[in-house]
Amino acid sequence: MTKSAPTARSLQFLQSSTCPTVACYPLLAIDRAMSEAGLVARLNHQTTTQSFLAKVVSKLRLVRNLRRSSAGPVFVAFMGFTESKTLPFSCWTEILPYCFDCWPATYDRWTSFFARHRVRLAFFSARQSAGYFRQKLPAMRSVWLAEATEPFEYDPSIPLGQREIDVLELGRKNDVFHNRVAAFLASRKKVHHFERTKGQIIFPNRQELIRGLAQTKISVCFPCSQTHPERSGAVETVTHRYFESMASKCLILGHAPAELIDLFGYNPVIEVEEGAEFEQIDFVLNNFGAFHALIQRNYRRLLEVGTWTQRVPVVLNAVQELFRSREAVTEQPTVADSDSPIHQFQRRSPQWQR
Repeated sequence: MTKSAPTARSLQFLQSSTCPTVACYPLLAIDRAMSEAGLVARLNHQTTTQSFLAKVVSKLRLVRNLRRSSAGPVFVAFMGFTESKTLPFSCWTEILPYCFDCWPATYDRWTSFFARHRVRLAFFSARQSAGYFRQKLPAMRSVWLAEATEPFEYDPSIPLGQREIDVLELGRKNDVFHNRVAAFLASRKKVHHFERTKGQIIFPNRQELIRGLAQTKISVCFPCSQTHPERSGAVETVTHRYFESMASKCLILGHAPAELIDLFGYNPVIEVEEGAEFEQIDFVLNNFGAFHALIQRNYRRLLEVGTWTQRVPVVLNAVQELFRSREAVTEQPTVADSDSPIHQFQRRSPQWQR
């Protein structure tokens, strides 16, 4: 970097107003990391009526960005497609979206959103989605920004052998895996927590979730492409559950997305052996000592590459490149243009930042 990254004077972020479920907690964590980096929070309070109207005009794709305020762009984290929360300020303000849950089934909707808002820089939690839009919209810089967590919010202090929950399947289940191990775990009188009815919340609030993970020996983690392929298609991405499990020093059993392996530099997950699931899980439960080194290694590596504090500089570097290359936007550089600013940034940045 030849110049200092943009500061609070230029980049702002849209502060999350509510967090109705534990699933949206990462939005609050992002807010804290942005604030700690000195960035200014922007509020966008909407009344019930305003919120309803914003959803209507968003659904009809009527919203347009008419100008870019000189006040600087606003970073907006989207948990799914939630354009309505940016109204009305996005009509006169440049927004830099960070897209969670950007799946192939919604690519058309996101494409329309990017065009209508004249988006020049977008971040994606799924690397494959970033790659798709890098090819689909070459004039827009598409950057992979992996999910992360706040490790010190969790409790890793309880030794694995003293924890009360043997196996935790938090949220969506891999039905094939679950059906092969549930009866076995019950027959061994193991404590097995999972969603017994669709939509059931295992831990009703954030505090209970942290306590539950602190008491968990094995946290089962599969990407959405294996648990809900009808939703995510072939997009395999690492999610917050992997990171919060490591922060709690749980042993992770399931499947590691390629993103996670690239991010960590090794596979931090015990890969499920298809057809031998109950033998494998029985061995793990009876031989925790053999996995102590892996748990400790995962925790240390998480502190190095898996926090929101480490994601903020990636955002700032990309924004700085945007500021430096305003004149290059009108030239619409292609993905093949190896001299374009975004490619220069990628060559200088570690693989996990792409």
